[in-house]
Amino acid sequence: MDFQGSLTEFQLPDVVQFLSGARKTGVLRLVEGQETGEIFLEKGRIVHAVLGDQAGEEAVYQLFLWNQGEFLFEPGVTTDKSTVSKGNTNLLMEAARRRDEWAVISKQIPSVDWIPEFVIPDENETGGQINLNTSEWILLSKIDGRRSLKAIAEAADLSIFHTGRLLYGLASTKLIRLRKPGEETKKSP
Repeated sequence: MDFQGSLTEFQLPDVVQFLSGARKTGVLRLVEGQETGEIFLEKGRIVHAVLGDQAGEEAVYQLFLWNQGEFLFEPGVTTDKSTVSKGNTNLLMEAARRRDEWAVISKQIPSVDWIPEFVIPDENETGGQINLNTSEWILLSKIDGRRSLKAIAEAADLSIFHTGRLLYGLASTKLIRLRKPGEETKKSP
């Protein structure tokens, strides 16, 4: 029997825990707007997940950030792919940690469609020196004032979560700012 509902009524971690406790085998199909994802379970254990071009644990973590959308569990559907090696408990704990962190990030970056742009830092604020790690440099090299957070993540071959986390840090140090798609580029003061 199919099991379906809304992610606004039942959060994905609760749905997965229910299916896991019942030791279900099948596919959990998820839809939010234009995005679709799938989580395959074997006897209650997550064995494979896909969201767009992402597969495995990163896809699980991204799906667990969804607060809205629909889900449908189809029992008996299996897959030959095995892209998830962590157990459900570890996946759920990491997903919860990321969800909490994303709640903080989303205060500064409300959407993955927002576009980062450079800010010319005031020398008094930086002390004349800026120190960046390799990941931040890679990310900065992808910022062109046209790409969204999501497009930058793809170009840098990073997850949306890691890209958001890095951009949050860069925005906090006032090296970048984010603007809504369609808004004009802001001029530095």
